[in-house]
Amino acid sequence: MRFTATLHDRNQNSAAPVTVRTEPGVLFIELENGHILDWTLSDLDSARALEDGSYILQNGKRFLEVTDPGFRAGLERSFPKNKLFRHTFFDRIGFAGCLVAIAGILAPLLVLYFFIAPRIVEKAAEKVPPEIEKQIGDTWFHSLTAAYRTDTALTRLVQQFYDSLGYGSDYTMRITVVSEPVVNAFAVPGGHIVVFDSIIGIMDAPEQLAALLAHEASHIQLKHSTRSIFRELANSLMFSLMLGDYGDFSAIVARHGDELAGLSYSRKLEFEADENGMELMFASGIPLHGMADLFRRMKMAQENGHNDVPDFLSTHPSMEERLGVVEQKIKERGESSRKANASLYRIWQEIKRQ
Repeated sequence: MRFTATLHDRNQNSAAPVTVRTEPGVLFIELENGHILDWTLSDLDSARALEDGSYILQNGKRFLEVTDPGFRAGLERSFPKNKLFRHTFFDRIGFAGCLVAIAGILAPLLVLYFFIAPRIVEKAAEKVPPEIEKQIGDTWFHSLTAAYRTDTALTRLVQQFYDSLGYGSDYTMRITVVSEPVVNAFAVPGGHIVVFDSIIGIMDAPEQLAALLAHEASHIQLKHSTRSIFRELANSLMFSLMLGDYGDFSAIVARHGDELAGLSYSRKLEFEADENGMELMFASGIPLHGMADLFRRMKMAQENGHNDVPDFLSTHPSMEERLGVVEQKIKERGESSRKANASLYRIWQEIKRQ
C-alpha cells in the first residue's frame, strides 16, 4: 500500500514530501529525488497517533508524518505482531495476565489505568504550580538552547517589547532571541519563549511580533506544553503525581528532554492558542490584523524557500484555515482601524535596526 507523507529532518531543519510503501517487515520511503529509505521495526523509536487522525513515526532525528487515516492499518499489516500504537497494560501482561484480570484480580487496576488515570493526568497537568513548571522549563530550556547563539541585544529589546504589551500572566515570560537561519519560535513550560532572529527578519510591523509573542505566551498560560508532556509520559508520571512527588516528576521530564522536543500541538490546542492570543492582543489594544499579517508573511516565507516554519504554523491545521478563522474574528471585532501604541513602534524600530 502507498501513502503520501512528509519527512521531517531535525538535523537539516527540513520537511520534504515523500511516498511511503508498506511491505511485510519494512517501510519504504521514496524521496522526490528517487532515493529510497527503508525503515524496519528496529529503526522506529516511537509511533504516535495524534488527535486529528494523523500519525508520527520517529527514527532518530527524523519524523515521518502521515495524514492518511488508512496508514495505521497498512502499518499494522507490515508489523502484525507489534501493536505500535497500543502501549497498554494488556499488551505488557499478555494473555495470562488478561485471564487473571478477567477473573477479577486485576480488574480494579485496569479500571484505574484505562478510565481514571487519563483524567488524573489531565487534571494534574492543570494543577501543576507555576513554580514547578518553571523548574521543569528551566532544565528543558537550557538543554534545548545549548547549541544556539543568543543575540543579547535583540533579546533585551524583544523582552522590552513584550513587557510593553501588557498581556499579563501567572508566569514571568522570559524572551530569548537566538541567531539561526531557520524561521522558527517555540514556548517552553514555565515562561520561556525562544524566538529565532530569522522570524523577526520576515516581519514588517510590530503587530506581527506582538501576535507571535501572544501565541507563544498562550501556549504557556494554557499549559499546552505541560499537558502534552503529561500525555506523552503518562505511564511514568501517574504514580509520582498521585503520591504528590513533584521532585520525581521533574526528574522524569528532565530525562526526556530530547524526546519531548519532538512534541507537536494538536489541532485543538493550536486553535486555542490562536484564539487566546487574539484575546490578549485585543485586551492590550494591539490590532488583531497583526495575527493575520503574520500568517501571510509566514506563508510567503515558506513559498520563497524557507525550509522550516514554527510549530504553530504547521499543517495541524493549515495556514489557510487558520488565516480564515483569524480574519473572521477580526470582522466580528470590527476593529480594523486600531493601531499599536507609539512606544511599541519606538522599540520595534530599534529591533529592526539590529
